Amino acid sequence: MANAAAKKSAAARASAGQSYRPLFLGINAVYLVMKLGFSPTADYTIWSYLGMCFLLGLNWLCYTSILDSASTSTTASTSSKDLPGGAWLDVVALVWLVQAVTTFWTSSTYYLLLVLPPLGAYKIYRTFQSPGGTYSQNENNSGEQDVSEEVQQRRQKRSDRRRQKRS
Repeated sequence: MANAAAKKSAAARASAGQSYRPLFLGINAVYLVMKLGFSPTADYTIWSYLGMCFLLGLNWLCYTSILDSASTSTTASTSSKDLPGGAWLDVVALVWLVQAVTTFWTSSTYYLLLVLPPLGAYKIYRTFQSPGGTYSQNENNSGEQDVSEEVQQRRQKRSDRRRQKRS
């Protein structure tokens, strides 16, 4: 059973890689060509090169994290409708925005990356808070999620049938 899950996880990772690899490679290739080929060399300082390397590093981090998320999301739950990558898709969108602005407008817009720490804090906050505004544990502390009456009735009927079989 574990081998099947590993195969499913590897297939999901490969599928996500096929989807995202051309996008990441294309955007970063255009970024490097535009930045190094068409920008005036007088604009380059050590900070410009460091910023460029930092953005490329963030792209790599986002890409690998999206692939990891794709491989773990298939084994965790198949009922989830979320995109693989989660918060990393938000980060890569911000990185691509910074790349576009630094390429076509001005090189001094790396400060937009200061949005990342508050965004991370918000994502952590939302992780530990349920949609109802309280912590994710239920009031009864039984570990069960709140379910509708219909589901509880079906569970009760199933439990009764099991008891009848045993007796």
